[in-house]
Amino acid sequence: MLDNMPTFRWNERYSVNIALLDRQHQRLFDIFNELNAALAVGRGGTVMDSVLCRLTDYVKTHFVAEEALMELHRFPGLEAHRAEHEGFQQDLAKYVEGFRASKAGTSVSLLFYLQSWLREHILKTDKDYSAFLNEHGVR
Repeated sequence: MLDNMPTFRWNERYSVNIALLDRQHQRLFDIFNELNAALAVGRGGTVMDSVLCRLTDYVKTHFVAEEALMELHRFPGLEAHRAEHEGFQQDLAKYVEGFRASKAGTSVSLLFYLQSWLREHILKTDKDYSAFLNEHGVR
C-alpha cells in the first residue's frame, strides 16, 4: 500500500442503516482497496481498466438506487445530492480519459480521489439522507 494511503476498512460509522446501500458502499471500499493493493506493488496500471469498469458499473447501480429512494420518499436534499453524483460521474470520465491517454499518475490520483469520496460523501452527504429515510421506514 502507499505509505500515506491506509487501507480502508468498512465499519459501522460508514453505515447509512439501509442494507442495500451499505452493501453497495462496501463494494466501493473493495474497489478502492484493490487499486491500493495494486499500487503498493507497482501494478496500479494493470488493474486500472478493471477498476474503472467496476466504478462505472457502481455508478450505474448505486447512484440510481440511492436517488430512487430519495425521490420516492421526497428527501428535500435530493437535488444537491444528485449534483454531487453528477460531479463524481464527470470526474470519473476524466480518469477514464486520462487512463486511455496513458496520462502518468492517473491511478494514484484516482486513489486519492476515491479516498476523499469515501470520507466526504459517505460520512457527510450520505449521512444527511440516512436518518430521513430511516424515519420513513427504509432499512
